[in-house]
Amino acid sequence: MLKLSHISKTFNPGTVNEKVAIRDLSLHLEKGDFATIIGSNGAGKSTMFNAICGDFLTDSGSVVLDGEDITFLPQHARAKNIGRLYQDPMRGTAPGMTILENLALAAGQGGWLSRISKSDKQRFREQLALLDIGLEDRMNHPVGLLSGGQRQALTLLMATMNPPKLLLLDEPFAAIDAKIRTELRSWLKDMIEKLGITSIFVTHDQDEAIEVADEIIITNRGRIEQKGTPLEVYQNPDTAFTAGFF
Repeated sequence: MLKLSHISKTFNPGTVNEKVAIRDLSLHLEKGDFATIIGSNGAGKSTMFNAICGDFLTDSGSVVLDGEDITFLPQHARAKNIGRLYQDPMRGTAPGMTILENLALAAGQGGWLSRISKSDKQRFREQLALLDIGLEDRMNHPVGLLSGGQRQALTLLMATMNPPKLLLLDEPFAAIDAKIRTELRSWLKDMIEKLGITSIFVTHDQDEAIEVADEIIITNRGRIEQKGTPLEVYQNPDTAFTAGFF
């Protein structure tokens, strides 16, 4: 489903501010894979997401999604098949619109549901109830009145209503309290397995990485240090850098 082949990116080349963000990085994920990336700040995690989404063109290498070479495809064209959640719970929803209106927007496959029927409302209510945080009883409330955790939960639901080919999760639970974080982590894992969405999850929490992922990828200075199942990486770290995470 996703194939990154020898991608590299240097910002401000040839200047005193030169920054090598990604170094000859390759990654291959099959359909339905759920991989977690962990690494220190500056390891290239978010930069890799930006390269996949088309925020910038890589200096070298290729990006292939579901058999299509998207290396030079503009950002808006990639967005049709790539979903992305950010650490900031304020991103991903329209605060001046109600929960119901946000869900109608997400369900419209790139537009807006022409009308919200009774069956649509019931479907939205049932989906919200699965989050188990009471949003199903607040569908007519503006999203801007929700807490950060509630808003991030809604964003997660919206991102999976029309399942993308690839879902990128950039520390989506970092700003959420522990109780809701645990509940959303469980809900997310179940939903991704049910829908078979290929997903990459960035986190600084080692326990979280081990719990949710089928595969762990450890990055350092723009390179992949090690890749394997949680058990393989935990029991047999390839380098001293990898061992430092566990």
